[in-house]
Amino acid sequence: MIKVISINRPATKKNSLSITFNSVEEAKPGSVIGSVRLHDRGTLEDDKVTYTVVGGTDRDGTFVVDRLTGDVYLARPLDYERDSRYNLQIEVDDFSEAPPSSTLVHLDIDIEDSNDHTPQFPEDPITIVISESMDPGSSVYTFQATDKDGSGSNSKLVYSILQQWPNTPGLLTLDPSTGVLSLGQKLDYEVTPNLILVVKATDSAPDVSQRRWGSVTARLYVTDENDNPPVFISPTAVSVMEDQPVGFVVLYVMARDADQGENGRVTYRIQSGNTAGTFSLNPSTGSLSIFKPLDREEQDIFNLTVIAEDHGIPQHSSIQLLCVHVIDVNDEAPWFEQSQYEVEISENQPPGTSVLTVSATDLDQGSNGQVTYDGISQEGFSINPVSGVIMITKSLDRELQEYYTVTVSAKDGGLPPNYAKATVRIKVTDVNDNAPVFGRLYYSIEVPENLEALPLFTLRATDQDAGDNGRINYKITAGDSSGDFHLDGQSGVLSTSRPLDREKRPGYSLTVIAQDQGHPALSSTATVEVIVLDINDHSPQFQSSSYTAEILEDVPIGSLVLEVKAIDLDHGPNSQVLYFLSHGSQSMFMIDQNTGRIITASPLDRERTASYTFEVCATDSSPANPRNSTAQVTIYIQDVNDNAPFFIQDPLIVNVSASSVSNRRVLATMRAEDKDFGANGSVFYRFANSVRGFTINSLTGEIQATEKLQTMTQSQRTLIVQAMDQGNPAQSSLGVVIIYIKEQSYSGIRFSRTARDVSLQENAAKGTVVTQAQAQYPDGSKNGITYSIFSGNKLQSFGINTITGEIWVQKSEGLDFEETPKLRLVVKAETASSSSYMAVNLILQDVNDNLPRFQLQNYVAYIREAQGYDFPIIQVAADDRDQGQNGQVTYSIRSSSMSGLFKIDPLTGSVTTAAIMDREIWTQTKLVVTATDRGTPRLAGSATLTVIIIDLNDNSPMIPLPQKIRVPEDTLIGTIITQVTGNDVDSGPALSYTLHLDASSQGMFGIHCYGGGVSLTGPLDYEERTWYTLTVRTSDSKHQSEANLTVLVDDVNDNSPTFTQDLYQVAVSEHLPAGSAVVTVTATDRDSGDNGKITYRVMSSTKGVFYIDPVNGTLFTKQKTEFDFENPSILVVIEARDQGTPSLSAIATVHVQVSDINDNAPIFHQSEYRATVSEDGLPGSTVLTLEAVDGDLLRDNCGFDFAIASGNSGNAFQIESSVRFLEGRGFQTVGSLILVEKLDFEAVPSYNLTVVVSDRGIPQRSSSVPIIISVTDANDNPPVFSRTEYSVILSEGTAAGTEILHLSATDPDSAPNSEVQYSISSGDETDLFHVDQWTGALRLQRPLNSETQLSHLIVVQATDGQGHFALAPVSIEVKDINDNRPFFPLNLVTASIRENQPQNALVTMLHAIDHDRGVFGQLRYYMLDSFKEGKEGFFINHTSGEIRTRSSFDFEKINSFQFVVMAVDAGNYSATVTVKVYVTGEDEYDPVFTSSEFLFEVPEGAKKGQVIGKVQARDEDGGVDGVVLYSLADHSPYFEVNKSTGEVSLKTDGYSRHMSRSKRELRLMTLDVSAHSPLETSRISVAKVTLDVTHTSFGLTRDVNMLLVSVIAVSLGIIVILITIAVALFFVKLRRRKKEKKTHERTPMSGTLLHKFEETKLAANEMIYHQALPGYATDQRGTSGGPYTRGGSLDPSHSSGRGSAEAEAAEDDEIRMINEYPRVSSISSSMQEHISARGPDSGIQQDADQLSDVSCEPSIDWFKGKKAGSVNSTLLAGQVPIYRDEGCGYVGVGRGLSISRPKDYTFPEDGKPSADGSLTAIVASDEELRGSYNWDYLLNWCPQFQPLANVFTEIARLKDETAPPHPRRSFHHKAKAESRIDPPPLITSVAHPGAKTVHPKPAVGRTFPNLASLRRSPISAEGSISSIAMSPSFSPSLSPLAARSPAITPFSVSQGPSASVISTTEHNLEHSEEAELRI
Repeated sequence: MIKVISINRPATKKNSLSITFNSVEEAKPGSVIGSVRLHDRGTLEDDKVTYTVVGGTDRDGTFVVDRLTGDVYLARPLDYERDSRYNLQIEVDDFSEAPPSSTLVHLDIDIEDSNDHTPQFPEDPITIVISESMDPGSSVYTFQATDKDGSGSNSKLVYSILQQWPNTPGLLTLDPSTGVLSLGQKLDYEVTPNLILVVKATDSAPDVSQRRWGSVTARLYVTDENDNPPVFISPTAVSVMEDQPVGFVVLYVMARDADQGENGRVTYRIQSGNTAGTFSLNPSTGSLSIFKPLDREEQDIFNLTVIAEDHGIPQHSSIQLLCVHVIDVNDEAPWFEQSQYEVEISENQPPGTSVLTVSATDLDQGSNGQVTYDGISQEGFSINPVSGVIMITKSLDRELQEYYTVTVSAKDGGLPPNYAKATVRIKVTDVNDNAPVFGRLYYSIEVPENLEALPLFTLRATDQDAGDNGRINYKITAGDSSGDFHLDGQSGVLSTSRPLDREKRPGYSLTVIAQDQGHPALSSTATVEVIVLDINDHSPQFQSSSYTAEILEDVPIGSLVLEVKAIDLDHGPNSQVLYFLSHGSQSMFMIDQNTGRIITASPLDRERTASYTFEVCATDSSPANPRNSTAQVTIYIQDVNDNAPFFIQDPLIVNVSASSVSNRRVLATMRAEDKDFGANGSVFYRFANSVRGFTINSLTGEIQATEKLQTMTQSQRTLIVQAMDQGNPAQSSLGVVIIYIKEQSYSGIRFSRTARDVSLQENAAKGTVVTQAQAQYPDGSKNGITYSIFSGNKLQSFGINTITGEIWVQKSEGLDFEETPKLRLVVKAETASSSSYMAVNLILQDVNDNLPRFQLQNYVAYIREAQGYDFPIIQVAADDRDQGQNGQVTYSIRSSSMSGLFKIDPLTGSVTTAAIMDREIWTQTKLVVTATDRGTPRLAGSATLTVIIIDLNDNSPMIPLPQKIRVPEDTLIGTIITQVTGNDVDSGPALSYTLHLDASSQGMFGIHCYGGGVSLTGPLDYEERTWYTLTVRTSDSKHQSEANLTVLVDDVNDNSPTFTQDLYQVAVSEHLPAGSAVVTVTATDRDSGDNGKITYRVMSSTKGVFYIDPVNGTLFTKQKTEFDFENPSILVVIEARDQGTPSLSAIATVHVQVSDINDNAPIFHQSEYRATVSEDGLPGSTVLTLEAVDGDLLRDNCGFDFAIASGNSGNAFQIESSVRFLEGRGFQTVGSLILVEKLDFEAVPSYNLTVVVSDRGIPQRSSSVPIIISVTDANDNPPVFSRTEYSVILSEGTAAGTEILHLSATDPDSAPNSEVQYSISSGDETDLFHVDQWTGALRLQRPLNSETQLSHLIVVQATDGQGHFALAPVSIEVKDINDNRPFFPLNLVTASIRENQPQNALVTMLHAIDHDRGVFGQLRYYMLDSFKEGKEGFFINHTSGEIRTRSSFDFEKINSFQFVVMAVDAGNYSATVTVKVYVTGEDEYDPVFTSSEFLFEVPEGAKKGQVIGKVQARDEDGGVDGVVLYSLADHSPYFEVNKSTGEVSLKTDGYSRHMSRSKRELRLMTLDVSAHSPLETSRISVAKVTLDVTHTSFGLTRDVNMLLVSVIAVSLGIIVILITIAVALFFVKLRRRKKEKKTHERTPMSGTLLHKFEETKLAANEMIYHQALPGYATDQRGTSGGPYTRGGSLDPSHSSGRGSAEAEAAEDDEIRMINEYPRVSSISSSMQEHISARGPDSGIQQDADQLSDVSCEPSIDWFKGKKAGSVNSTLLAGQVPIYRDEGCGYVGVGRGLSISRPKDYTFPEDGKPSADGSLTAIVASDEELRGSYNWDYLLNWCPQFQPLANVFTEIARLKDETAPPHPRRSFHHKAKAESRIDPPPLITSVAHPGAKTVHPKPAVGRTFPNLASLRRSPISAEGSISSIAMSPSFSPSLSPLAARSPAITPFSVSQGPSASVISTTEHNLEHSEEAELRI
């Protein structure tokens, strides 16, 4: 609860306040919810200030205001849902000061809603019916729960599904906000016929824990739509015997319709096809029966069009074409159209291909006339038993069998059947299905090359097809791109077309295709591998014509020198190359015959032979014609440094004369030679030791002296020179140069000569003395001389005696005449003082030490065989390095086994033949040839000679052949049957073969020309020819021979046995004895021997009662024959098989027909039948199908009928006999057990039937079978409560846990369908009750409280768990007990009634509280008799507590009443309350002045405050209404009137002008003084006061031209007169209208706080009225403009001033226009509700309308501003709205313009005038700022009426004026002020009743001193009369309690001839005593 307390305040100049309280709904009655007390009066006497409720909306006495304290009490419980807002008008009369004041307080009490109501659904349970045809997304139902809480979140409901059964996801959707239940999926009644839905509605209280919810149970029944057509379930075809009687039921036609009721009820009718009405169809049961006798010969098929129709709307139907076959009785035999058929069929047709259709006709129909065919026993054929189409069961092959003969039989379907027979001869025509087949896929033949074209062999393929299909063409398709071969297309002979060259192509892989002439042509291929045999037609070819090689001279023997390669393009031996060297190799080299590798055979010496050139020969190994070729080989010997330099002269003795020796003279030249080559032979010279006085030229060996020779000793003149070559390693030799000076004598030793020649035999033995060298002194002495070999003994072959100088052979290896024939040794002799040198030249003598050496180590010679004697073969040669006879050789052949065949010339080495050569004996001979020298001893060398014999074709070939060969007759053509191989001892050429046949054998055989293979080229047939004789001839191209070959053909088992007929028919009677002969069959075979021997056997029999003689083919019975229903005829298959390997066979069929006798009773298939039928099974359905079989065959014996013998209680079933075609048994009679009545499990749970079947034979036989039918329970009964609804009355004192009711529901179904479960579906949101799930006992879970809830309604659900349910509402009424006493919340209740009210006027309503409910809570009210005054003036309604007046009261006579009221409940408990009623006065009388006019003179020199006169008036009213106050009607800058006394005084000094009296003119001023009471609704009287201001300067302007003053005075006078007339006319009209109006309550002013008015201390004569043109102010000082609220009607029901007659009628149009122009509507929904509760909207801003925080800068987007209707908005300082009236004038409410400079205007940049205020700143419009004004309007103004929509339309058109951003013109605004526009007040000259005049407070707000000079009209700013047209009536507006502290400014509206303009004042709140806000 919020309490607003008013602080101490003085008497205000305003007399209206607005206060708002907030109270919660739970506030306790009797509590104080607030106070309107004036605390500053607390020190006064209690009765000086009174508070009286004089109006408002509290009609039922909810609130009571304490008359003395102003406290507001709650007199009865609040209910937000009943009233959410109360308005009290409280009159506060203050008599504590003079004059007394009266303030009207408008108190608004807002009730805050509490969540005290639970959402409730209007009924529970509810039933919803939905059509199954409803589309998904459609709205099904709208759940609307009501919550009696307010319109806020407490009453905002959210819907949800609490429970759904069946819970199909997505089937239903519930909008949580609207409660609309929508269909989410398509419904299907047949699936979901009903649903249970429990819906929950929860309010949205902010506190989740305080939220309340209610639930409702909805039963949704899906109504069936006829959306299912009938569906036939009966067969579409039925058969009936033509001899069935009339009335026989052929079939029960049945169709089912899934719909229910009439939608599912099906009737039947025949639409068409019922020829002559033969059949009758029961429309209800669907039984189709024979109505007229059937005649198969007239019609055998009835195609009935049966229509099944339901009875829904729209009607659905289905059509079935029912085919009724009339089955014939067998009385005709079949017969074939032909007795013998001939037909051709192509082979290879797929199995199932039709060969021929045989047709047998039977005049019977149905099965009797349905001929079936049989009897084909021939393997590979079958006949369709129905159509007679003979088909092949396997693919036929003409090549295996060309002709077939089959026998077919025809039988009808009668019992017994009738037969017919026909023969079919089938010829299989050829199809090109066999590709030619070669006997071998691969052939290999050999052909010598270089032969002319010749045939090679015959290629033959076999094609088993006939005619063109078997005629073969041959051709080569691949492998012979050059056309070397030719293949004869017809004969298949392959031949060469030209000589072949093996070297170009060694072989051919020919792809030969054999293609037949069929269509399409078939072919096969074979590969012929042709190997070209080599002929030696190519010589070996060296890779190069010449070869060059280099080799070091010191390589060892056997080193590889070179490898030559010759290639022979031939093949085999013809390409095997042997290599030989020519004589030019000088035996220094040898070659490997096979590889061609040349190696050294002897040591090489480059110094002897620097290169060798010889030929190498390559010869192939052809035995008959070897070929060869040669190539030249040059081998260069590379030098090795194996020779040391050899001095030409050593030693060199030089004798010179001393005188002739000059310096640098060449004394001697030492020259040496080196046999080596290049650097190895380049010699350089140097001294071997240190030498003084000589130099040697290293290149030339020239020695020069550098010193004088005489100065040297002889030893110094002995020079040792070294000659060294440049080899690596280098070789060197020493030489001696001795220089003697002629002039000097030499005394040293000296050899006698410098050189000596000595002969020596080569290879001299060791120790052989060579010679003796001796030196001597000149005197001949030889003493002291030592000898040594100085040089030449490199190999140390010699030794020397150092004493004697004897030289001997030390070793003989180095002494080889052939290597070095001469040697030189230099011997040195020396003593201690001298030395000498001598050369010993050794000349070697030759000895025979070398063997003769052949030029070749291996000789090869070729010779053709058969050559004669002395035929030269080859000449050999050998060399001997020895000299003379040692080198002379003779030749011989070493003796061997073959040496006698040849001879050699001993001198020349020529080898010749000594016998005739035969290659067949010797192919080659190897000889050893020797060469012997003539030396002593004789030495010999040897070499090999290979003589190769070349073959000649000198022998004939031979053929070793077997005399006979055996060939099976089925050998494939092309098969090699034998191989012919000829023998020829010659090496070549290849043998060729040819074959010679007699005339009858032509084309049967062929032979490979060079291979000798004999092949089969034609087919053999033993049955045609058993042997052939062939002649084979072979040739080697020179000789030929031949031999004979016999071919014997062996028999093959290729012929099958053949029966004389393939079908045998025989009939036997039943019970034929065992061993009886039935039939004899015969078969033959063309083969011979075992292949043609036949035996018989029974392959199969449908009954194993037969056997056959294996030899003669007679068929016998094994046992007595019995007739079998399953097999009335017996098929016996007999096989005839030969004894071949593999054996072949044929089959034949014997058809044995057994005739029948009636010896079998019909028998059921089962001994007992059981069936289960659901009780909801549809009548007409088939329960069982009974089948019986009778082993007899005749129709009379096997025909039978069914019948129910017993057990069919209620005739629920019947049996239907019908003929059906059973697979394998034809048409049979079956019994169908049909359900014909609806079953009820609860009545008959089972049936025991006995069904009998009887045949029609003689004697008749029958059998029976029991049938047990169990009826199963269907869940077809919902639970049923014992009562449709339950009602329980409980005392509120019932204890928890008490069982208050036992609900019982029963389900007649069987368990588990009958188990009922109970649950509370809805209504028990607080879990107050509980029902037992199984017993249904309803118990109380918590104690009841009638004060909380008087009754409860819950829905209990009973379900069987299978989808059936029942709902029962349970109403529980809580019986109250009188446990509460009534009481009044207040002891004293005050009320007021205005005087002059008519009788029966409502004063107040009393409300006592009794917490009991029901009868004990119903109170009655009585006034106690002790208060007579009260009872006479008032009466009370006993039930409602309303107090009304009995008469009208007069305040002046009596002003209060008091009485006591008692409230009594039904239990006589009572309570009392004191009621005090105050009568309030009315302003009934106008104030009356003592004079209608007053004249006062302002004395000269009068001062400010001086009283110049006094006016007086009196009022006849009592109380405050009779207090008279005075005020000026218009503002005057010079005068003021005392509010209380009426004294008129000066506001300023009366300055007088200094001029002579004679010049003074009389000047008068007039003032209008108003008299009125302090109340707003006071009546007003006006008196005119005329003032003489002649002695003052009032009204005069200094320095103004008198002419101008005169003009202005005249103009003002005219204007004043005109205005006075207008005002008078308007006032008269206003008085007349006022008398017609009733008084109305005053509307409280806007605001939430009692305003603290500023305390001013101005003297009475200082109080003035400020008057100016509307929207302008005179010179005022202050900081800011004051905030003002807008005026308006005090009561919302007042007319807008535009005519009350149209107010109600225009209400809807006005509201519609407001809705259409929402930009000017700012009324919230809650406020609209409050307005509508008070009365029609007048269009004027009312107390419920929202005030706007108007921006100083209104724009064109003012109507697009913030949210409309902000409830917390208030006007701030400087934010006064300015409105436009109907005459395009503008009215400012407490507002002036702020102009920065005098007499100037400031415009913003956009050119628009600046203005402050809202509503498009209409104060300063363009025309006003230009100074113009519509004076015609002003002078002729009268009230104008137009539709309210036009007013708003004009408002919407107002211009957007933006105030310029000038700091001096800005206003102070509340932060974040929102720009918003409100509907303007209507302009009218009629003040609303109750508007009290309050003296305006002197302005302390912001003023604008320059505005007085802004002339906008001829009316002076100081004029005393203001246009009434410019005085709008303003209605105060009420703003709700704001979150921030708002400012409240009451204002006054004067009523009377001179209405004052509202001043622009601001009321400061600067004092410390402020309004308080208490919660």
